[in-house]
Amino acid sequence: MNRISVFARRQRIKNLENWTIYAIAAEAFLLAIFPQAAAAAVLFGIVAWFLRLQIDKKFKIRSLPFDVPVTIFVMLGAVSVFMSPAQSFELIYNYFGIVGIFILTYLLVGQNIRTAEQIKTLAQSMAAAAIIVVAVGFFQYIFGVDTSEMHWTDFENFHGMQTRIFSTFENPNVLAGYLDVMICLALGFLAKFGTLKQKLILIAAILLLTICLTMTYSRGAFLSIAIIFLIYGILYEGRILLLFVIGTAILFHNDTTFLERILSIFTETNDPSEGLRIGIWVSTISMIADHPFIGIGWGAYQFIYPQYNYYLIDATQTIYHAHNLFLQTAAEVGIAGALAYFWYFFGTMFMALALNSNERYEKMKNAAGEIVHRATESKFKKKFDEEFAKTVVESKFLQSLAQVKSMFIIRMGELTNKIFDRFSTQETKPTKKKSEPELVHHDEMKWDAKTKKPKDKKTDEKSDDDNIDIQKFAATVELFEDKKNVADRQITESMRLGIGLAFLSMALNGMSDDLLFNIPSSILMWILGAAAAAIDEINNNLDE
Repeated sequence: MNRISVFARRQRIKNLENWTIYAIAAEAFLLAIFPQAAAAAVLFGIVAWFLRLQIDKKFKIRSLPFDVPVTIFVMLGAVSVFMSPAQSFELIYNYFGIVGIFILTYLLVGQNIRTAEQIKTLAQSMAAAAIIVVAVGFFQYIFGVDTSEMHWTDFENFHGMQTRIFSTFENPNVLAGYLDVMICLALGFLAKFGTLKQKLILIAAILLLTICLTMTYSRGAFLSIAIIFLIYGILYEGRILLLFVIGTAILFHNDTTFLERILSIFTETNDPSEGLRIGIWVSTISMIADHPFIGIGWGAYQFIYPQYNYYLIDATQTIYHAHNLFLQTAAEVGIAGALAYFWYFFGTMFMALALNSNERYEKMKNAAGEIVHRATESKFKKKFDEEFAKTVVESKFLQSLAQVKSMFIIRMGELTNKIFDRFSTQETKPTKKKSEPELVHHDEMKWDAKTKKPKDKKTDEKSDDDNIDIQKFAATVELFEDKKNVADRQITESMRLGIGLAFLSMALNGMSDDLLFNIPSSILMWILGAAAAAIDEINNNLDE
């Protein structure tokens, strides 16, 4: 009965663990497609996590690198809402509803992702969502979409710009920021994955994402990703930068409207979009000067801006955000709250972009090549059954580590039995009566599995090939485990680099547009930030 109870308890713990990871994957997938369902996935995951904490005593809450600034930001954000001059219940409702989802996402991802395989699941979910977003974008561009009534069309200044796609997002600029993030994640995997097939798939994905990005005609996002490609080309792969330059040249040649739009940033002095942004920035700086400590209240920008509307002719137009991430944050939660927020934001970015100089990681990378050599050259390979050898050579062991360990136990058990038999069975001198059979205890009798008869003692003698070198075996098992660590490290390092580049792209985009004003994009940022913290913990465990 006790065994049944223990088994059932372990099964419940495993189910709850799976449910939390499924909830995280569902949130990452649904954010860009169905945000309301993504919020429901978060709540489901939090319930599953709470239940697991009650049942699994070994599963503990852990501290993450940037828990302190996150806590400070949340507390100061709450103070700014209650002290806001807007004095609106809607602010309180939005704060606890939206910031609540941010923090629940941070906790769900940061506390429950603890293996490289789970990081891989998260990456696959975001990749699947990106495929749908890009497909919808291409559909809009090919078949057309009516955007004439939307304020961001800008057709009057750029007559050749017939369509600006927005896919599943609310406007092209938000879509462009999302595509920048996905391109950065793909670049992270491209830098770390080594096979030609993987690289070709990633290059194709980056190409499609970039083409979709150009269909948004978003200037800030395109310039941001151009800087990302420049940094990536200098630090990692110059050929990717060359491909980007060639592709951009072809794009500018075929689409002169896009070229005019990019150049307008540097040449046009009467661009209404630029004039609007500058006017909003000046007004936002006045807000910060008047409310430097606790800000105007998180989410209160649209209510307070009319009091600072110094430059807009149409006073009835609602301005929802400052078109600048840094000014927006400082205005709403105050300078102290903004410092805490950017401590988390840039701290995550620098942590993710930190170069890996770990000696063990280099050792594991070298071991990945050595394992194949040892497996093919050593004598004990003859005793390694075909399944195990095939697993090593073809790298299928990455999905069957538990099987390898069990095979190791079986081999060690066979070796122990042979050693025990050799030293426990004494050789007897041949008697004069050769015809009389030698008396052997039934426990010591060797049976032939095919004939179901006792084996002849002579045929049971060991050959040189049967003598397993235990030291070589142990060395191969150690290298085997190192190669598994290499595969795990490949996933975590790829994701970590991609997250670092993604945060850099969000910071660059934030200079001219507040991508994180969009709720799905903000939640995505919290997912990636928590994932970076989880990766830091995973890598520390791999180093031990």
